[in-house]
Amino acid sequence: MALIQFPHQLFGSGQFTATVLDNNGTPTHVLEAGAPFRVETSWEIPASAALLLGGVWTVSVYAESIGGGPELRTGTDTVPLNGGTNYSANVVVPPSTLNGNPSPPASGVYKLVTVLTHRNFGRNSDVAAIAEGPMVRIA
Repeated sequence: MALIQFPHQLFGSGQFTATVLDNNGTPTHVLEAGAPFRVETSWEIPASAALLLGGVWTVSVYAESIGGGPELRTGTDTVPLNGGTNYSANVVVPPSTLNGNPSPPASGVYKLVTVLTHRNFGRNSDVAAIAEGPMVRIA
């Protein structure tokens, strides 16, 4: 779980969670290279923030290879603000996005980082959260 940062103390903070699910919908740390997986996210913001925020939320998942290998954004999803306090998004990562069975020095192990940002009037705001981890192995 990560805290959602708001630019003013009046808003307090929110909570953001991200869970990696394999192609069967089970939480895991070992994924099949040839199968899709998803990162299921949910977040809650204070009612005072919900009254004042407009625009969209963007959830992006990044992968950093441990050892040699790629570092990339594996997927993203956009959710419009609706005046509520609870939101969710599923970022689907297509099959073969991350390399399994790599040659050394690549390990096939990746650290996933899920980033929540807020955008309004075409600009990013200071509202953000970063959920670090987990480490996953692509088999």
